[in-house]
Amino acid sequence: MTNKKLALSVLVSCVMFPALSSAQSMGALKQLYSESGVKASPVAAAVPAASRPMAVPQEYSGEESTSYSGTAVTIWHAIAQQVGDLLPSSDAPSFEQISERVLNAAKSRYYPARRAGQASLFTDPGFVAEFERATGARFTNGNYAYFLINGEASFAQKDYLLQHARKSIFVSSWAFYDDTTGYEAAQMLIAAHRRGVDVKVMVDNIVEASHGFKVIDMMRKAGVPVVLHKDPERYSDIWHVKTMIVDDTYAITGGMNFGDVYSHKGSGSIKWRDTDVIYSGPAVMDAKRLLGREWNSQVKSRNLGYGLVDVNSSEADGYRGGDARVAVLLENPPKQSPILISIVKAMYAATHVINIENAYFVAIPAVTQAVLDARARGVEVNILTNSAESIDSEGKPIVDAMNKCLVPLYQAGVNIYLKQGDQQTLHSKFMTVDGEFASVGSYNLHPRGERSDSEMNVNVLGGREVAQLDAAYANDLAVAKRITSAKELETKPGVVSSIMSDYFYAQLDHQSAGAGALLNGR
Repeated sequence: MTNKKLALSVLVSCVMFPALSSAQSMGALKQLYSESGVKASPVAAAVPAASRPMAVPQEYSGEESTSYSGTAVTIWHAIAQQVGDLLPSSDAPSFEQISERVLNAAKSRYYPARRAGQASLFTDPGFVAEFERATGARFTNGNYAYFLINGEASFAQKDYLLQHARKSIFVSSWAFYDDTTGYEAAQMLIAAHRRGVDVKVMVDNIVEASHGFKVIDMMRKAGVPVVLHKDPERYSDIWHVKTMIVDDTYAITGGMNFGDVYSHKGSGSIKWRDTDVIYSGPAVMDAKRLLGREWNSQVKSRNLGYGLVDVNSSEADGYRGGDARVAVLLENPPKQSPILISIVKAMYAATHVINIENAYFVAIPAVTQAVLDARARGVEVNILTNSAESIDSEGKPIVDAMNKCLVPLYQAGVNIYLKQGDQQTLHSKFMTVDGEFASVGSYNLHPRGERSDSEMNVNVLGGREVAQLDAAYANDLAVAKRITSAKELETKPGVVSSIMSDYFYAQLDHQSAGAGALLNGR
């Protein structure tokens, strides 16, 4: 990201936003297509697409060009949303009201939080049933789930699925980029459309003005149905959902958009650390229903003329299947918070360890309260987030707000780790609890997640699956810096950072005071 782009977007974009080998993963996909009765691809075609790059025109081979007009549009919408929520006429709840609602749903009267060392509440079927009721998302049995660590792993799967789709492809993303990854994905979607696959693409309307304008236009001209998502009630809100569903058989959900910084394709691309999850089983239909209803609503209300998604039937000829229990959650703030409720309630279920990895950790009061309560019970809590050096340039103005949140947590005994290195941005968003539960997706632990960004997360119950993610977490901690003094979290905020803290994150003052009271009361 260039400094010029930072100068234009600094007030908006920052607030928007051990594995199997590729050959083994491709073999598993190929085997499923063969066993489900769909004609299997030749062995040669099972080599990941990333190892056989297509010819990419020069205009897409480098960093995406800055769209100044598009960035200005994005800034305007972000400011309009912030100002609108502060007006007396706004019915948007405050962060204190959101926190109260979330904590009321998260704290259990029948399954109270346990002291460290006792059995995790996630081992109690009664608590799991209550968890499902609180979040509005049930866990389905019999799912295969595997975490995709970084872009090479995720896009090897995505490219293969796009190239071998037989019936349908549904892609939801915050953005496509006008770079190698965006171009290749667009070409694969166009090719699928031309061979008769039912292709649907949904990206954010506001973000499209600054990211991926050319590849979106390319797909539309080729006849691919593309919905530029607009929130019908809050026109400045953002569609931040990153999920791809192929043949109703596999789904991939996580934090990665279709751009080089995520995929690690492209010449000279910065390689962000990110996480997706691929799953196959009944949970794929849950993801289809959630996204399909949103697609249908957009198409009908705006008379777009595209085909609708049949949310009541599946085209899958078979699933990979497995032992994982998986639930899919879609959150459209600010009046409902299923993802945050699941994260906070999971913290109250913890009796051993909570591992948090999140790119932009700016905790609202409910999150701070849940973390401090976990520490008061003796639960180990580890948090990994970006440092001032590692965070992307668009996120630098919120580092001061992030550090303010971390100080009281550090003082309560939370282990704080910061990603190190310039151009080593952490973009991953997941949490694990007690080796039993994991939540991964697009949700940032950040006020915009409860104010204006629609998100999708996948919750997984399964010791084997969670162990894989915990192993990746251990690897991330090994190259991070552990904070050993609160002074290390002190920053000298610049003008923009001060504005962000004073006006965009005013709730932090109340939060810090509350955290101090909790600490003094122990």
